[in-house]
Amino acid sequence: MDFNQIISNMQNLGFYDFVLPWLLFLCILYVILLMAPFLQDREVDKKRVSILIAAILSFFIIAYPVGGSTFGVFLVGLFGTTGIYIAAALVLIILLGTFGININDLGPKKYIGWTILLAIIILFLYGGITGITVSSGLASLLFIIVLVLGVMYFISG
Repeated sequence: MDFNQIISNMQNLGFYDFVLPWLLFLCILYVILLMAPFLQDREVDKKRVSILIAAILSFFIIAYPVGGSTFGVFLVGLFGTTGIYIAAALVLIILLGTFGININDLGPKKYIGWTILLAIIILFLYGGITGITVSSGLASLLFIIVLVLGVMYFISG
């Protein structure tokens, strides 16, 4: 049995649709509830009450349908898409290094930081966020305009 088969079996068992989203929200809510001021009473066992409330709320959260599918399917798509953008940002950092721009030097060169931020926003729009889509022609036009403006700003100093 190879690793792809294991992942496929886990997906068929609902690991990504149920178990991981439930554990994610259980952990997040548990930590939030441990810091909640209303559970600071010394008569209450804060850890037991927090884990019970977090478990119940986590079940409600993962049962909420998002866009006609389960919350787990939404999270798989969200984190998968986010991973693509993180990889794109890493490629951008590598390209900056290729041109001799150190990522730590971006502080005084704010225009490079703003250009990177704008490029990430364009990537999100080009990739399509739920409910927001931009045609590839418009995204290409926006990219060219931003690129030309960036070059003009860079040259003019």
